Amino acid sequence: MVIWVRLENMKCPSCPNEGTYTWMCAEDGNPTYVNELGVIECQGSAHTGPVINWRWNCGSSKHNGQFLPGDYESFGYAISQAVQLSGKAESQWLSSLILAIGKQYGR
Repeated sequence: MVIWVRLENMKCPSCPNEGTYTWMCAEDGNPTYVNELGVIECQGSAHTGPVINWRWNCGSSKHNGQFLPGDYESFGYAISQAVQLSGKAESQWLSSLILAIGKQYGR
């Protein structure tokens, strides 16, 4: 059984912005979640896909209004910090997620 963790208190994976955010789906405004298989989806499963295909926009001027991809290291760091702070997932879950996104990025 996969475990879904809400993307909250997470830094932007596509720019070095210092803030943390609760990420919402740009298409429908629903909360977004990630599982240990490296899949992100919005509440209701209307929009889903692998981490590598997801795009981010925290509102920083570095985005110039665009949704940008995150790289392996930035996403891994952002999600590990968010999960540790929230206490919503165990280290084994996080390890599985990091391995899954590593495969997506060819690592």
